[in-house]
Amino acid sequence: MKRSRAFVLSALIALALPLSSQAAEQLDVTDCYSGTAVSFHTSKDVMPVFSWAQNGILTSHTQNKLLENAVEHCEGVQRGLGSERTGYGLCKIVDDDGDMIIAEIPYSGLSYDVKFIEGSGKWKGLKGRLHSVLTVRSKGGKGAMPGTYQGCRREKGTFELPK
Repeated sequence: MKRSRAFVLSALIALALPLSSQAAEQLDVTDCYSGTAVSFHTSKDVMPVFSWAQNGILTSHTQNKLLENAVEHCEGVQRGLGSERTGYGLCKIVDDDGDMIIAEIPYSGLSYDVKFIEGSGKWKGLKGRLHSVLTVRSKGGKGAMPGTYQGCRREKGTFELPK
């Protein structure tokens, strides 16, 4: 009798596990953006410190075209430049349906992880992260307009939504 209860209990647990979690889905996008930066100071004795704001658009590389044409607005602060930089940013990503993802970007150097922290609509309860690698960026002082910079990043990772 104890064996049959144990068998039934383990069978129920095995059946319930797939219902309680969803497999992670792949996400692969190119993020192209344009932004501006404002320096906090002009001293040559310390690394530059500034705030930045940028707007961009995503292109999806997955078969289901997840986040294709989603637009974003990001703002943050940074100390230093290039591979010696450190900073923190927050981004709002809005898809074609108007549903939103909020992401955070603590970074050091030129590559970093983007962490999804919350979402609205179909993205409510979203969890996941993307690894972001710089693919191209305008040279310092050579943006399309004075005081601007432009670039693109390839971002790959996974995400999960609650059932």
